Amino acid sequence: MGLIRIKTRRDRSVVSSAPFVVAEGRAVEVRVETLEILCSPREHVPLALETRPPRNGDATEFLVNREHGLEFPIRDGIPIFVDQQAISGLNGRFRRIYDSWAPFYDLLSRVGLAILGVSEQKLRRDFVDRLEIRNGSHVLSTSVGTGSDLSFIPRGCKFYGNDLSAGMLRVCQSRVHRLGMLAELFLGEAEHLPFRDETFDVVYQMGGINFFSDQAQAIREMVRVAKKGTRIVIMDETEKVAKTLENVPGINAWFRHHRRPIVPPVEYVPPGMEDIETRELYDGQAWLISFRKPH
Repeated sequence: MGLIRIKTRRDRSVVSSAPFVVAEGRAVEVRVETLEILCSPREHVPLALETRPPRNGDATEFLVNREHGLEFPIRDGIPIFVDQQAISGLNGRFRRIYDSWAPFYDLLSRVGLAILGVSEQKLRRDFVDRLEIRNGSHVLSTSVGTGSDLSFIPRGCKFYGNDLSAGMLRVCQSRVHRLGMLAELFLGEAEHLPFRDETFDVVYQMGGINFFSDQAQAIREMVRVAKKGTRIVIMDETEKVAKTLENVPGINAWFRHHRRPIVPPVEYVPPGMEDIETRELYDGQAWLISFRKPH
């Protein structure tokens, strides 16, 4: 693990090789090794970590793209790579829905699965078993949500969770602390991931991609950040589920209006991918796509 020099606007700096960087006596909640895999989400250039004196309760730590003059605040230990109020299209609509329902999302999910006759534990355990997670694997969930998968993720891996909803990430962060896991969370779009090329041993998307503004771009990003040979796994509900749940109070917020028909986005798997597999699961209530990035 290399040393990282942290500069403030007044050019004070501290060098640290501890698991968490410490600046001016305060813990900066970005691990040194994490900074080495992050990049500016659209420009894909490295980021520097800067600390500043607190002002009006605002963030004091920032990840900075010095080449393009961009900065991304870190709040409550979560780097923020997107302006939520500026998000438009399906991403904007469903971000607001997820934020509004985040405190109740796990309950709604359990109710929905019960209506469908699907065991949540079996669903998540079976999915995680497909991911080829090994001891020491760097694992990325591109839409981690409330972190419902975390109970089934092997503890020997290094887990990274990205999501567009701050509300969902707050619930996920509480779950991470409760489970005592080593997991790092990021607020950003799946279509523009804040990670360098070929970083992760495991990349997956469980739920949510049905509502993305740009499914093709999101899948291209999964491929970009995956190491060669990585199996990428994507799963979501089918149109059959949408029709079943669109009249269930609370749950129907996702299915009533302003969505496109649900079709597995296999057409967006980039050319050259290997071991492409598409299937329906749980009596046609979920679709799954998996493929491998070639060596």
